[in-house]
Order: sequence, then C-alpha cells, then structure tokens
Amino acid sequence: MSRKKLPVTVLVVFTLAGATSLLLGRQAETGRTIHLSTTKLLHIPVPGHPQKTNSFPTVIALSPHEQFAAILNNGYGTEQSDFNQSIAALNLGTDRLIDFPDHRLARQARQTYFLGLAFSQDGHRLYASFASLTDPEGERPGDTGNGIAIYRFESGAITPEKFLKIPLQSLRPGQHPTTVSNAVPRGKADPYPAGLAVIHRPQGERLLVADNLSDDALLLDANDGRILHHFDLSGGPNVPATFPYGVTVTRDGRLGFCTLWNASEVAELDLSRGRVLSRIPLLRPSSPVAPGSHPSALLLSPDGKYLYVTLSNVDRVAVIDIARGKLVALLSTELPGERHGGTYPNALAVTPNGGKLFVADAGIDAIAVYDLTSLHGRMATGDKGPYAPGGFIPTEWYPTALAVHGSDLLIVTGKGEGTGPNAPVARSSKGARPGPGGLGVPYKYIATLIHGSVARVSIPVMESRLRGLTEEVEASNRMDQTPTTLHFASGRNPIRHVIYIIKENRTYDQIFGDLRPGNGDPALTMYGWDITPNEHKLALQFGVLDNFYCSGEVSGNGHVWSMAAIDSDYTEKTWEVAYRGGQRTYDYEGEVLHSIPLAEGIPDVDEPGTGYIWTNVARHGLTHRNYAEFVTTHWCDENHAASSSPQQGAPLPASASCPKTWVDQGQPLPLNVGDPHGSPSPWPWPVPMIAYDQATMPELVRHFDPDYADFRLDYPDQLRTDEFMNEFRNFVQARETGHGTELPQFVILRMPDDHTAGTRPGWPKPEASVADNDLAVGRVVDAVSHSPYWDDTVICVLEDDAQDGPDHVDAHRSTALVISKYSPGSRRHPFVDHHLYTTVNVVRTMEALLGLPPMNLDD
Repeated sequence: MSRKKLPVTVLVVFTLAGATSLLLGRQAETGRTIHLSTTKLLHIPVPGHPQKTNSFPTVIALSPHEQFAAILNNGYGTEQSDFNQSIAALNLGTDRLIDFPDHRLARQARQTYFLGLAFSQDGHRLYASFASLTDPEGERPGDTGNGIAIYRFESGAITPEKFLKIPLQSLRPGQHPTTVSNAVPRGKADPYPAGLAVIHRPQGERLLVADNLSDDALLLDANDGRILHHFDLSGGPNVPATFPYGVTVTRDGRLGFCTLWNASEVAELDLSRGRVLSRIPLLRPSSPVAPGSHPSALLLSPDGKYLYVTLSNVDRVAVIDIARGKLVALLSTELPGERHGGTYPNALAVTPNGGKLFVADAGIDAIAVYDLTSLHGRMATGDKGPYAPGGFIPTEWYPTALAVHGSDLLIVTGKGEGTGPNAPVARSSKGARPGPGGLGVPYKYIATLIHGSVARVSIPVMESRLRGLTEEVEASNRMDQTPTTLHFASGRNPIRHVIYIIKENRTYDQIFGDLRPGNGDPALTMYGWDITPNEHKLALQFGVLDNFYCSGEVSGNGHVWSMAAIDSDYTEKTWEVAYRGGQRTYDYEGEVLHSIPLAEGIPDVDEPGTGYIWTNVARHGLTHRNYAEFVTTHWCDENHAASSSPQQGAPLPASASCPKTWVDQGQPLPLNVGDPHGSPSPWPWPVPMIAYDQATMPELVRHFDPDYADFRLDYPDQLRTDEFMNEFRNFVQARETGHGTELPQFVILRMPDDHTAGTRPGWPKPEASVADNDLAVGRVVDAVSHSPYWDDTVICVLEDDAQDGPDHVDAHRSTALVISKYSPGSRRHPFVDHHLYTTVNVVRTMEALLGLPPMNLDD
C-alpha cells in the first residue's frame, strides 16, 4: 500500500427529493501505481474513468430504457454516506453519480442489503433485498426484518416506498438449522433474501427471490408480497447447506434458475407450476466436505438458448444448454500462462447481439473478454473447452458487477483504489474509533475507508487496445516476473522447520512507531518499548520490516489470507455485513453460522478452492502440528455471555469433562499449565477452563494439540505458551535421544491476546494483554533459539490483520518478524528492509523454505 500522495476526490453533499445524497466527482488521472495488500498492482488510471461510490457495491441494474444504472452498495458504509448502506444512481446521459443512503441501514441497523437489486418493468420502481439475522421478523421499532424493499425511482431520485416482508421459512420433518438462534423458533429458518429477479405479467409483477440461509427460493407477488410458490432447494438434513445465491428468469417468465453457492449446482425452476425441475451439477467435488465450485452470478444469452454461470471457486464459467438442461461447455477465466487458481469470476454481461461476453475476475482485478460467435462454433463440433478468453481489461480492486449500455461496458468494483493512512483524526470526526484502552488518538476504522467505484469503458476502443490492456493485466498480476529464490551464505537451504505465529489486529505504528531505525510515527505508538520489549529487541536483532502489510482488512478475511495466501468469494461478500452490525455470523476459520461444516458432512462455504497451507503441507508428505488455528475450543462455560470470541460453539456434549468452569485467583491451575504446573493462578480474573478442542478442517484432524486454547481473550497467552512448551520439550528430547516424535516441519501457533478485550470491567487491561502476548512470543523464541532446532528452524510472526489501530502510512500496515539463525543484521547493527511485503509474501517464503509449490495465483 506504499504510494505517492494522492489527489483528493471532491465530495459534494446535498439534498435531493428528500434524500441525503452525494455527488461524487471524477477522479484525476495522474499516472501512478498502487501496491495492494494482495501483492497485486493497480496502474492508475484504469480504463473507463472510475468514479467513487459508497462501500463494496455488488450489483448494477439498468433501467428499462437504459437512462440510468442503479448500484447496490452493501458494504460497511463510508463517512460520506454517514455509514449507511445505499443505492447510487448513475445518469447514463450525463455520467452524474448520486448516492442515496438508506437510514434504515445505518451501521448498527438490524438489517442489511444483500446481493439483490432490480428495476420494475416501467422503470419507476427499484426492488432491493433486505436481510436480517438479529431481528428476522422485524419486531423491534424501526426494524424491517427480512424482505424486499421497494423504492420509487423518478428521474434518478430514489425514495423508499414500501416493504414486502418475507416470513421465516418452515423446515421439513427431519431437517434442522445448522445454528440455534434465539431469534428463530424451532422448526424455522431465517430466509435471508439474496439475489432477485423480476417477472413481468399482465396481472402484475412477480419476484423470484433466493433465500440464502433457508435453502429455498420464493415466487412473490410484487404488489402485496404474497408467496405464490415455494421451491425447496435444500440438500439434506442441515439448513442452510446449499446457500442459494443468484436468480434469473427466461424472457417468457416460465423458467427460473437459481445458483446454489455451496452445492456446486444450479437449480432449474418451473415458475408456473412451482416445481424444481432439475439440479444441474457444476464441477461438484468428489468429497462431500471439499470446497465446491461456488456457482454465483448467472446470465441468459440474448437468444435464450444458453445460461452462463460463474463458478467463482474454480476459475470457470459454465455454459448450460437450456433446452437440454445440461452443462455443455466451460470457459476458463485464467490468465495466459497461469498454472494456479485464484481469478474468482463473479459477474457477467453480454452485448445485445450476443457476440461478446464479459466476466468480472475479482481475484485479478480484470474483466475477461470472450468472442461468443467463435465459441458457439467450436461448441457445435462437440468441443467442451475450457475456452480461453480473447483478452483482459484492467479494473480497480475487486470487480463485482457488470452491465452493457449501448457500446459501453459498465464496471463496478468493490474496493476501488484501496485504503490509505487512518490516523490521526479529530475526536469529533464521524467514524473515528478511540484508541484501545483510551490510549492514543482516535482513528478511522479500516472498513470505512473502502470505497467502491464504477467505470465506463468503450467496447470498440477496448477491442482495439485489447492486446495492450491484457499485457497491463498480466503485469499487474506479476505474471511477467520470475519467482524470487532463497539465498543462504552457505549456498544451501538449512531450514527444515517453520513455526508460524499468528497474532491479532495491530498496526505497525501501534507497536513499532517508536522503533528506530524504521518508518514509524511515535505519536501513534500505543504499546511501545515499555510494553513490548521482546518484539522490539527481536526486530532489531533479526530485521526491521517497516513496509509490511496484512492482506486482510479484519480477522474474518485476515485469517483466511494468513492461511491460504488468498481470500474466498464468500468471505468478501459477507465480512463487511458481519462487522458492521452482526447481520452475518463470523463464518470464517472453519465455522459457519456457529457450526462446523466438517462435522455436518458438508463443504465449508468459506474455503478457497485452492486450499489452505496445511493442505499443501499434507499433500507433499510433510509433518505438521496446529495450535488452535482453525481449531475450535469448546469451553466449560460454553454459553459464556461475556466472551469476546468470534466463535461460539454448540452446547457441550454430555461426555465433556469439566471438573471446574473457571480457576479463580489463588486456586490451582490444571497440571499442564502454570509456573510451576498446577500452581495457584496469579491472574485477578477467573481463567476459563478448556473442555475439548475440535478441528474444523479435514487435514487438521489428529494434527492439533487438544489442550491448546483458541481465541478467547480471558485465557492468558502464558498458559498457551506453557502448553506449547510441554510438547516442545518432548520434541527436543526426541532430537537429542533419537527416540520419539521430533518437531513437525510446519507448526502454526496462535497467540491472540494482543487483540485485547478493550476496557471491559473485570478483564485484563489492554496494556496487560499486549504485554502478555509479547512475553509469550519471547518465550517461544528463547526456547527454540536455545534448542537443537535453532540450526534448522525459522519463526515467522504476523498479525492476521491491522484493523484495531492507526497507522500513518496505510491502515493495512502491520508488524512482521522473520527470526532465524540466518537472519541478517544484529542488535548493534540492525538490518532494515524497506521493501514492500504482504501476508502473501510471508506465506510464499514459508512454502519455499519447506520446498513446497505455490497454492494459488497470489503466492
């Protein structure tokens, strides 16, 4: 995220038709390169003169007469929208973009937009999906519950008109929800409407709606909201399991199609009779718990013969022959020469004559372009592909929606140009968060800095420049670079073991702002030398990395990036909704809706198709051990109301053994922890006790420490370290004696307490939690460096994200340590590396040290 000083985009706030609106000015074209935290580059300007819009737009809809385009902004919300979600209207005649925040969708609202937006046939109405987890029936004042919001649309002005409620959906006998919610009674499921499509009938419009969390689709009367037909799209006893996503309908309104995000299928629906006609498999994996292909966006060809479906998790677009109801071809969305996955196609558009198909590749910040005339000719010969695109168009960060207007392609991106510095700000500034524990200045929360964008590209001009644009996309994705090789003074790689320590949520300036040398701002330092002496000394002794960036914005996607060197389309579509008001659960780290898909025998909808690093390790026969990363701890006080953990497991089974729920100060700790083990607890708060641990990924079963605690913040990192030391001493003994199990080649060690529990009464102070974490890291390094493993081990220490603090360079900038006998520099003569690195670089380095190939396009 290193960049030159950027020009300011002018934002004019005014009132139009009773709605607070934003006129978003054009961005200056200055010719610069932005280094993204994904390791990708943005060469500015990109084609189409992008305009900023509100947060993470995911849908664009053209009005019937194509005078306007409406854009659904269903992310966290930005300061310019007063942190409301919004719909923006783009006047296609003047290019004026006006944003209409909906005050029912404020930051802590108990409902959210989610993936659905469409115009009525006459263009005077807009329909948008509203979803709610916390008040699904809209019982509290000001809440809507689940349903479809109807807006009046006149000359580009958008005003709320009415709301069609969607009730909780009934489960069939034998079905049960995968999560127990006090807001949903037994036998019911939360519909959580997603994609929607409009069906035009002489007697009135109808709406086909995908219910993302109740595994069904509904046909509604658009006037009064009556349910005309219900389509059961479930896949077994667990609901949700299939996660319906997008819908479309044929021009005559007789057939509908719905993508099943987690079932690797598209469902064909008879809209007249209310029946599911078929479920067409789309690259479904052989294992029932393997990550699926993630069918997401879908689009009918202009002649109605074919259905195109993006398969986001496998870099393909499926072509379905509607008459036969069969998959007949696949389009590849990969770059020329690409050998690893990660393009993430997630949106489609086609020219009116059916000659060109455009596919948004979110993972490579580009649009793939296909010549359909040539493709259909090859299909007629029986060739099923996969067909390569004819070229690519560069975009801003993470394209999410497309539309064709005349000879122009409209491109919507979710993250625009990314973020920048997030401190300091005035204490009265909207969206500012106080420094943890009241320390330091308030700062802008990273999610509020993320704007989307909309660009308008001339298709004829694009076609004339397609070769050069493709080369730009290849360069932005570093396809033209040779992978860096490792260099050791001895000429060989002595490393046989990697220990990967994952911490939580700190920026560089918060910890190392006072570290000299290094590009830090001491005014932003919250936990400096006096609180984190070990990390400061380790940085000076083993290398100062002052230009390192976490690839994820928050823990939800940060842990995925840290373990996969890539994100998933599910994570990107949900984390902002989850973090802004709890309208999505913490569906990351192997849990979805507070349940573990692996235990239910279904795919984890959040898992990237290219897998996690332990998959790579296991596939190549290396040994590995996991200490609570993607491992869920079940606690003896399982339903603890005070826990700040993002993971809340199911009630404890009767077989769980819990002699104590907590250990109070002065009471003896368990015999595996404490100094000495079993000694009285010195902590002035009750320390919770572990009931048992549970792996959330297949490769981690029998490869994790069952006595090591996960995220919970009232459990000291010292006790985590005590438990790791128990096993490490055995590894040392095995190395020294030649008997027993030696240190695995790859070890993941979770140490989360630098997250802190804030200023919650009765819990540790933030300074104490960070100091506890610093001591834990120091103890591990001390033990390894004084063991026989020091000669062949490297320790990598990262934060999973940097969301909890300010930084004067960029909100993604964070701390990183690479510790080994072979690290350059010393405490007297520190080595300072100003090169830009990201989470992905660290993951790739660990892979290279262990002789592993990359997992995906990013690493």
